[in-house]
Amino acid sequence: MSQVVSIWKFTKFFALYVIVSLGIYFLTSFTIPAWLLYLFILVPFYIICLLYLINLSLKYRQKMLRYRRLPLYLSFLFQFLIILTSPTNCYGWKQGQACYSFIQTHFSGSNLTSFQSTSPHWSVVENMFPVVSFLYIISVAVFLKKIWIQN
Repeated sequence: MSQVVSIWKFTKFFALYVIVSLGIYFLTSFTIPAWLLYLFILVPFYIICLLYLINLSLKYRQKMLRYRRLPLYLSFLFQFLIILTSPTNCYGWKQGQACYSFIQTHFSGSNLTSFQSTSPHWSVVENMFPVVSFLYIISVAVFLKKIWIQN
């Protein structure tokens, strides 16, 4: 269980977290498939979360809140997995090939030009991106629903 925190302070930190997270997501996966997921699924989800927290802040102005840490840790774990599995290099994507993941392109030990033509796809890692993104959204929603308002 966390320490008691002001609802307004928590909302401000969550807004900062949203901005930093989106910045990291857009920088680490500079590809069309990832940006489509971020722009049309993750950004509206974050807006809904921020509106929910602003509503709580207006409803319980002088109250404090506490949260459970396990859903927070799960959210961070899924966020880290999103970054690792995000499509980073989509060489041949228009021809129907899968995109190379962040972990595959940055930690494989080969340079990018020879990597594109010779490296096999890690289909398990590449297919995890939408699944991990969905689990991340679920974990953030559970985290926000488990907030306890206190006097």
